[in-house]
Amino acid sequence: MFNFAEKDLRLLKVFTAVVENGGFTAAQAEMNIGASTISNHMTELEQRLGAKLCQRGRVGFQLTDKGAVVYEAAKRIFAVIGDFTGEVAGLRGQLNGALNLGLLDSAITNPKSPVHDAIWRFNQRENDARVTVRVEELHVMEKLLLDGQLNVVVGCFPRKISGLSYEYVYSEKQDLYCGRRHPLYEKDPQSINVQDLSHYRVVSRSMWMQTELPRLMVETASATVNDVLAKSFLIRTGSYIGFLPKHFGDAWVTTGELKSVLPQVLGWSAAYYIATRKGHAASLLMDTFLKDFWAALEAATIEQEV
Repeated sequence: MFNFAEKDLRLLKVFTAVVENGGFTAAQAEMNIGASTISNHMTELEQRLGAKLCQRGRVGFQLTDKGAVVYEAAKRIFAVIGDFTGEVAGLRGQLNGALNLGLLDSAITNPKSPVHDAIWRFNQRENDARVTVRVEELHVMEKLLLDGQLNVVVGCFPRKISGLSYEYVYSEKQDLYCGRRHPLYEKDPQSINVQDLSHYRVVSRSMWMQTELPRLMVETASATVNDVLAKSFLIRTGSYIGFLPKHFGDAWVTTGELKSVLPQVLGWSAAYYIATRKGHAASLLMDTFLKDFWAALEAATIEQEV
């Protein structure tokens, strides 16, 4: 039987650093210890668990199946420890512990997003919080939120899943754009009709395909992306048309790189929510951030659409 000991936390911390840095060498800087010491810790952990956790050598670093299981379990352990630290600090009225935020990329790029002011407000308070921000694909952030590795996620949720609570924040305008080398760029807007758009290559973001593609009367996208930067890049090549958040696309319009196509006809709105895990433990740290978030939203006097 495996009996968890205090030293196992130290070994698991080294292990997670190795995994997240992609190998022993890269983990040295983060852990501030030598490669030989890391190797010894890894060997000791494998002996303690009775399992091979990774392959290392000329072929590079690679997790084994058992190593992947241990890594996921270790992340949950450290998430619980972070919650515990925050809860204990909360009993003393202290803002301490880990505040882990997940943000959709366009929630960061939009200057009207209340996230910016919420973080500023939070840091006007006396606190020793360790804030981390993850920008990932939606399904990844949902999993991290369910696992307790994220406390809050702000983004679009075309589908709602059980286990999470969602509160509406605002809606963000989405317009169709083309690049300056695209045939539509120089075309008179009066001569463009929606039916013609199905003849052009379309780039779409996977989570919004069911919303975007029917508007352009196409069944499949010619290119798919997982973030707004990649999407704008492909549109700017002049090879594709695609929807972008208006605040993001219009920044390229001012440089002449992009042009909006039939915004009054094709524009739509993406709803943004703040999501938390149902039944999460009460935490002064998290409750304070959420208070600052809603205060920031109220102060921003955001219209329904931005």
